[in-house]
Amino acid sequence: MANDDLLKIDCTTTITIRNTQTNYVYADEAEKDADIADPNTATTAEHIAQDIKVEVSPKGLNALQKVFKNNNDDSNT
Repeated sequence: MANDDLLKIDCTTTITIRNTQTNYVYADEAEKDADIADPNTATTAEHIAQDIKVEVSPKGLNALQKVFKNNNDDSNT
């Protein structure tokens, strides 16, 4: 399948980087890396979580539903 055939849906993606031990939310990767590297904190890479939120518009959701419906119809025949 060529890339031109792929469904393209505009969406908004928000990534939140947080310390699971303290629930501190980092401003960016650099701040997280500095906290891990800081010998004055107990933070390790295992304490870090990335939460990803993807927001899709209603128009995008409708397009996805049509694709899934078509795929289901094709597999049932």
